[in-house]
Amino acid sequence: MDPSRATPERRHAMFWLRYAAAWIAVGLWLGLNVVIGFRNSGRSIPAWEPVTWELSSAVVMAVLAVGVYQLERRWPLSGPHWLRHLPVHVPAVLAFSALHTIGMVGIRHAVYAAFGSRYDFGDPWLGFAYELQKDLITYSVIVVICVLIRSVRARRERELAVIRLERDLSEARLAQLTAQIEPHFVFNTLNAISNRMHEDVDAADRMIAAFADLLRAALAESGSAHVRVADDVAWLERYFELMRERFRGQVETRIVLDPAAASARVPRLLLQPLVENAFAHGLTRGRGRVEVRIRADAHRLLCTIEDDGAGLRHDVAPGVGLKNVRSRLDLLYGADYRFDIAPREGGGTRVEIDLPLTTHG
Repeated sequence: MDPSRATPERRHAMFWLRYAAAWIAVGLWLGLNVVIGFRNSGRSIPAWEPVTWELSSAVVMAVLAVGVYQLERRWPLSGPHWLRHLPVHVPAVLAFSALHTIGMVGIRHAVYAAFGSRYDFGDPWLGFAYELQKDLITYSVIVVICVLIRSVRARRERELAVIRLERDLSEARLAQLTAQIEPHFVFNTLNAISNRMHEDVDAADRMIAAFADLLRAALAESGSAHVRVADDVAWLERYFELMRERFRGQVETRIVLDPAAASARVPRLLLQPLVENAFAHGLTRGRGRVEVRIRADAHRLLCTIEDDGAGLRHDVAPGVGLKNVRSRLDLLYGADYRFDIAPREGGGTRVEIDLPLTTHG
């Protein structure tokens, strides 16, 4: 099972299983080392005795370490106020050692009794003093580990906070850029309708109807940052109808859509500013041809917009639409895209966009 898909309860249970297994492994390892030490010195002792000594100590330590972790969280021994918290940990060490000694001695008595033997801890005060020395070191190690865990978590939380902030800023910037396109398109279209109104009222009326259809389609997708290529193409077809009416049928338009690309996702209103730019700057005296081709190639989506107009003018700076498209692509894809504007063979302009092929977003 993929750990990333496990439920919180399962992850919690797995953590405690690993935690217990780690402490048991430490106890067994220490016990076996004691057994080996006895045998190397020529002394004979049943293997279960040293294993019981170390394993009982590890089991009790595992339980007490949880308490130390909670105590250190409440009164941390790091940061600017660690000296204020130090007095809390002095009696805590004594309590830790006392509980550890009592717990492990109790377990040893029980295990020895099960084997038909008797465990001798020796002088209680000397035994406690001996255990206190070791427990002081163990308590300190646990505290250091707690500090390291908290430090790592704090750094991870800071990194996640930065990532979330960058994502929120990117989304806000993207929304701002998308919103910038829509009024730009609306004002240009209304200006075209206004100009046509003085020449042909019926044509202007048809343009208004087509424009209303465009706005309805745009509003239907306004809540999404991405749309299906097929939906964007349907929107472009309505836009082409509006432009053909505007230019009195003197422009030829064509859309070629690869069926494999129809379900791919693209940024909303990605192609419209490029097509609008072709009509505004690419046509020669209101005449010409604009063609859009979209195809899927392996894991990439290739979009091409061509016109056969006057071509690029190097003395004219890129307009709002082109700058907007490039900025949106930067935010969405980073370096994983290509956006080229070049002269078209035979005259005119060719715009190519190469994006990752995705079906979600």
